Order: sequence, then structure tokens, then C-alpha cells
Amino acid sequence: MSALRIVYVHGIRGKPAEQVYLAEWDAAVRRLSYVREIASTMLYWSDIRLGVTPAMVAAAAARARERGQHRFHRLRPQTNSPLGYVISLGLHLVDPVIRHITKDLLTEVYLYFYGSTGAADIREVILGRMDAIMRERRPHVVIAHSWGSVIAYDYLLNRGYEGELGGLITMGSPLGQDYVQEHIGHASYPQQVRHWLNVFDAMDPATWPDRRIANDLRGPRGEQLIRDVELPSVYDEEGRRDPHSWYGYLISEPVQAELFRIAAADALWPEAARDPSAA
Repeated sequence: MSALRIVYVHGIRGKPAEQVYLAEWDAAVRRLSYVREIASTMLYWSDIRLGVTPAMVAAAAARARERGQHRFHRLRPQTNSPLGYVISLGLHLVDPVIRHITKDLLTEVYLYFYGSTGAADIREVILGRMDAIMRERRPHVVIAHSWGSVIAYDYLLNRGYEGELGGLITMGSPLGQDYVQEHIGHASYPQQVRHWLNVFDAMDPATWPDRRIANDLRGPRGEQLIRDVELPSVYDEEGRRDPHSWYGYLISEPVQAELFRIAAADALWPEAARDPSAA
């Protein structure tokens, strides 16, 4: 069996040095021995995020206000029902974790869609890095955590990648939120992806309140092509309960089994057989 080519896309907040972080993700993938032979790389964008100043955040929010796109004061249910708004407001008033995650996500929305670093938009810089990695590595699978799932989805939907992706695995994703879908431009299933697994912990505040995305991002005929899987409990590297831990998601049985399935499928149906020009 040839090595499984993987591209990781991490989430928000500061991260360890790129090679250290890549090694940590690789170790998690190999931990349960479902797949051992891997050739991985990471879309590392923490350096861009760490360079952000309060002035850059304020400028991004101002650009959003100029375009009338600044009303992201709280996460809201997809239905936008009156009862949903009441529940949303109540939870934000009583739950500090949800308030904290909301603040982080709102900051990321402003920076990603309206922020700039020098002469270039942050979104374009990140997607440019993603494009270079995808075209060079031609991965079998992309594994994306948290806001990284937004980046991966935005790239596949809007940047014209022509390769085929055996699998997309999203973990703790906020893609169910309508404000994210609206800013990406449209909500549909990316045609390059053969299989999409979305895993979430029921207590993960980054996915609240719409954790399932199969009903939102449908195929061309309205098919539900994404497999949403709820995990009973996610823990971090130290064994502490953390419903948003990339590590806990990555070592979970559904994710490990999906990686094994993709690797086995490629071994049984190699790329040369799928594409005669590759022979």
C-alpha cells in the first residue's frame, strides 16, 4: 500500500512551530495504527494570525461595517426563528464558554473575510498557500479542524482546484452557520470530493447551534452527501475533557476508520487506473 497523502488545515489561535505541529498531527494519525504509511503536509497559517494587531482587527470590522456585513453579534440557529434567537441570547448570557468561542469566531470572520496584511487580503494569502500545497501534493485526503474547515471548503468551492480528493474530513466545524455560508458565497457540495466525513462533539461550542452540515451543503440534485457523525466525548492529549480538541477528534474511531478506507480504496483502485493519462 502506497503512502496516504494528507493535507492538514489547523484552526484559530496560536500554534507551535510548523514542523513541531505537523509531527504532532502525524503522531495522532498513527496512534491507533489504522494507517501508518503517510506523506503529510500542513497548511500552516498561524504565522499570519499571530501577526494580527488590534488595529488590524478594528480595520477589518470597519470594512465589514462599510459593506453592511457586521451584524455577527451572536451565533444563531439556522432556522432564524424567534424561539431560536431567544435560546441563543439566553445561552450567551449564562455560558461564558460560548461567549468566549463566539468572540473568537467573530474576530476570525472579520479577519478572514475583511482583514488585510500589508497590500494583500488575509483570505487571499491563506488560500494562495492552500492552492500551492494542493497542486504540489495532490493529496488523497484533507483533514481540517475548526476554522480550518472553512478555509478548506472555501478553497475547494471557489478556487478551481481540478484534482480529485478521495476524502475531506472536517472536525469541530462551524460550517453549519449561515453567516459563514453567506460569506463564502454559496452552500453546495464541492464536486472534487468523493467522500466527506464531518465529526462533532455535542458539547463543542464552535459548532453550536447547527452541528450537522449534510442538510446545508447538498449535492447538485439536493442529495445529502456528507456523513455527519456525533462523537460521545472528545479529550485532549493530556486526557482532559475538551470537546473542541483537534487531537481528540483525530484519534477518534470514525476518523481513523475513514483514513483506512481511503488508503485501502487507493490501493485497490490506484490513480493510474482512474486516470489513463497517469499511466
